[in-house]
Amino acid sequence: MKLITLASLWLAVAGLSDKEKTALSVFSQRDHSHNTPAVLTSELSEYATNAELSNVRSSFSKRQYPLAAQGLLVHVRSISSDPLVQPGKQYSQPFMMLNGCVNEFNSLYK
Repeated sequence: MKLITLASLWLAVAGLSDKEKTALSVFSQRDHSHNTPAVLTSELSEYATNAELSNVRSSFSKRQYPLAAQGLLVHVRSISSDPLVQPGKQYSQPFMMLNGCVNEFNSLYK
């Protein structure tokens, strides 16, 4: 648990990478109002690929969805303090969409 916390703190300090910004932008262009489990899996897997989240991508490719959900939760937590995802900022809406979908995905695989 300490390792995850330290990694999350380091990522929060480092800020959003260009890949994460692109992944958030692409993710926000999708309609997330009628997500089925299959659609959530597909879209979050694509997000993980675009954001270069290698551990999460690996979990998706192995169909280890509970691990993928946990990895996404850690990722969302790590970027939640970035100034660009705060209310009214450039990536606020995409982040809120991602956060909602990750929480929904996690509830499917707890």
